[in-house]
Amino acid sequence: MRITREKLIELARTEAERRAAREDVISAYVIGSVASGEPLLGGSADVDLILIHVAAPPIEREMVALSADAHLDIGHHARALYAQPRQLRIHPWLGPAISNPVFVFDPQHFFEWAQAGTRGQFHRPDHARQRARNFLSSARQAQTELGENPGWLPLYLRAVQQAANAAACLTGLPVSGRRTVLELERRAQALGRPEVFTGFLRLIGVDDSGGWSLPDWLTAWARAFDDAAGVSSDPRLHPCRQAYYRTGFQALAEAGRPDAVIWPLLIVWERAMTALESHGRSESHGSAWSAARQQLDLTDASRKARSEDLDVYLDHIEVVIEDWAEKAGA
Repeated sequence: MRITREKLIELARTEAERRAAREDVISAYVIGSVASGEPLLGGSADVDLILIHVAAPPIEREMVALSADAHLDIGHHARALYAQPRQLRIHPWLGPAISNPVFVFDPQHFFEWAQAGTRGQFHRPDHARQRARNFLSSARQAQTELGENPGWLPLYLRAVQQAANAAACLTGLPVSGRRTVLELERRAQALGRPEVFTGFLRLIGVDDSGGWSLPDWLTAWARAFDDAAGVSSDPRLHPCRQAYYRTGFQALAEAGRPDAVIWPLLIVWERAMTALESHGRSESHGSAWSAARQQLDLTDASRKARSEDLDVYLDHIEVVIEDWAEKAGA
């Protein structure tokens, strides 16, 4: 299958119509890289398809393979989530997603109604400021929970991403996925605050040396992912995601941006290791994972120092938000 944006949208529409014929799906829309016009990275793509159900859906997320290089990443929402569209203007994730998607199924015009209520005054500076502060509040909450929690790393990584998005969402959509680092760099430049980007990199152990063992890490990551996919029900570890990430990582490295690989690699690797640990299958992967964490200074021994660094970053992001708000007249 030749992958184009138009073909991916067509496949999403077909899936939505098929689901509506046998489920309680009333609306569907596409977000993410397909909606923004840049679906391909390394020749692979996913389609972020949201299905809105009349009642609470039985699952929140699933993956459906389309080919070796493309898949649907389907999120399931209940209609009730959209009951107060004006409140969604300040939702840090859902508000931006609703603001500029691709409609693929909406025969009752339900989503059109919800979007109209959300988009009204969506770009008003005070609403943008509130979305940023919501991200910042979530980041601070996660940071306070680090403590002595043995599972501190996923909490820490979530807090780092939310902190960075608190600044990033002032000039566009939140950043996520394979292009997180590239998009965050652009947003920081647009803000005129490059330290938002460089601070993010420092928090995950990425400096200017570039001395990471990236080929070895990619091999170890792929092995861990394959094993985790065999035992985990987490849709984010579906087998179709392995090639999606691997081709993206290779494309970033070949483009001279190995630093952009570290963040998504770290996120997915940690997720795979957590799944393996819960099934008693992590022992054979532990040494490579530990070595990578050591090189990035993300070991348990560095937890306290990392938490303190994050606290400083959060304080700075708050200043960035308020400076932006003052200039924008929020």
